[in-house]
Amino acid sequence: MWMRMRLADVRVMSHYVGLFVAGIGFVMLVPFVTAILFGEWDAALDFLLATGVSFTVGGALALAYEHNEHVTHGNALVLTALGWLAASAAAAIPLAFSANYPTFLDAMFDTVSGLTTSGLTVAVDLDHMAYSMNMWRHLTHLLGGQGIIVAALSLSIGLRGGAFSLYVAEGRDERILPNVLHTARFIWFVTAVYVSIGTIVLFVVNLWRGMGPARGVLHAFWLSIAAYDTGGFGPQSMNAMYYHSFVLEIVLLFLMIAGTMNFHLHAQVWRGDSRELWKNLEVRVLAINALVLITIVTVGLAAARLYGGVLPVVRKGAFHVISAHTGTGHQTVYTVQWIRDLGGTAFAAVLLAMAAGGAVSSTAGGIKALRIGAIIKAVMLQVKQSIAPRTAVISAPYHHLKERLLTPEIAGAAATVFVLYLVTYITGALIGAAYGYGAAESLFESISATANVGLSTGITNAAMPVGLKITYMVQMWAGRLEFVAVLALFAQIVLALRLRIRKAVS
Repeated sequence: MWMRMRLADVRVMSHYVGLFVAGIGFVMLVPFVTAILFGEWDAALDFLLATGVSFTVGGALALAYEHNEHVTHGNALVLTALGWLAASAAAAIPLAFSANYPTFLDAMFDTVSGLTTSGLTVAVDLDHMAYSMNMWRHLTHLLGGQGIIVAALSLSIGLRGGAFSLYVAEGRDERILPNVLHTARFIWFVTAVYVSIGTIVLFVVNLWRGMGPARGVLHAFWLSIAAYDTGGFGPQSMNAMYYHSFVLEIVLLFLMIAGTMNFHLHAQVWRGDSRELWKNLEVRVLAINALVLITIVTVGLAAARLYGGVLPVVRKGAFHVISAHTGTGHQTVYTVQWIRDLGGTAFAAVLLAMAAGGAVSSTAGGIKALRIGAIIKAVMLQVKQSIAPRTAVISAPYHHLKERLLTPEIAGAAATVFVLYLVTYITGALIGAAYGYGAAESLFESISATANVGLSTGITNAAMPVGLKITYMVQMWAGRLEFVAVLALFAQIVLALRLRIRKAVS
């Protein structure tokens, strides 16, 4: 039976939501300084106002605190769902002041997309966006990739109870270090290492290709964040295609693959256990799936005869499958080409890559390779049991960070998440089709939103219907939190409405 919230529970959640909103305001100081450095005075004022609003609202909410009250597991789910919505709304304030977003809803669409590391955008005239606004867009990837709860934990922001429940509610279920606080800080350390390496290398690439030092370092930093945090935002409307650089694409591929790997796997490898890379079921599923889909896309592109020679075909195929599979969303083709030019085979393979997703406890979205591996093993186990003698004892061992045994609970949980993603993919596609878009484009966009990928056929733009914007925002939000937290919030809303109706009737 679902427990009804007490007033004390509401006050505790308001307190922590307020801290998250105030935290968003604090991070806004980075684009504020960027605006000052580049003389973007209007944008500087926008960020100053937005910071003030975030501090004021966040501070007011944070005052609602009940001493000696801790965050229960159920409340942690609701708090996480609310916290992500509140953070997205606060982050949208400075973007809404700019000329790049016609409405506040458009601005919030991009912050939901940024924090969930989806990468879909409705920005207008992105090529002429202020540096500070682009800085903020990409910083939402940095915050969302690791998670706003992880960010709060790493800074020890007043989480006196339920810290691990909040950590799990954000879509992660593996504690890397014994202490969840140390786990959060390790996640940020790994991110800092990869983003720093990517920024240095891409800065050199940008200088080599003739980009100025200031612009070169900003683009390098933004691209590194978007690639490692598997977000996919780009400072230019043409995304990665703008750079026309094979070397840059190689660096992005490295960062995308690193970003989609389980943070616990990073820890194992850094400790010297490199064997985990080939023993791990999740890595094997990712590698096999990626190789098969790259082959299919390459064959499809070759059949379409858009690119001359083997190397360009393999280059396009590998980049987009990895971009889709990791949930990054960087692309080097025009949006209209997905339907018009690339052919059904390549299109279908990219759809499958997006739907499958990356690794659990990573920055990637989608169903996740470990769950797919568990479902495959469960099916194989059922087949073996059906043909084996009744007295035979058959099990399904697998390796994921350690030797494990597949249980009905693990298989059932994987199947449940698989079904939830599948239903959401189809529902979003049906809504898109209801608005008059083609079936293929609608399915592509729906999967991209739910799996937090960001590849687009062109449906996602400022001119699309309001209802579809809200649909994709809900899909991005639910997909990033892997549904449970969002369903818990909806359950509490329904429960509160039922109680109110009962009181009104009686």
